[in-house]
Amino acid sequence: VPFRDAYKQIGLDIEAGKFTYDTLIQHTHEGSIGNLGTEQVKRQMNEVISSFDFEKVHTAINSLTKP
Repeated sequence: VPFRDAYKQIGLDIEAGKFTYDTLIQHTHEGSIGNLGTEQVKRQMNEVISSFDFEKVHTAINSLTKP
């Protein structure tokens, strides 16, 4: 069945109240709803942020904003 036809059929089934699905989520691949990998993303984001030299920026801002 071509994707377009299957997509249309699912839409029609939903509208008619005939569509059924399993509520048990068994997705385990990385990035799926069952395994978003948020801890890994958080760790990687913190590594990148910690590599920024914010002290240099704060020093520059302070020197520019002193009266």
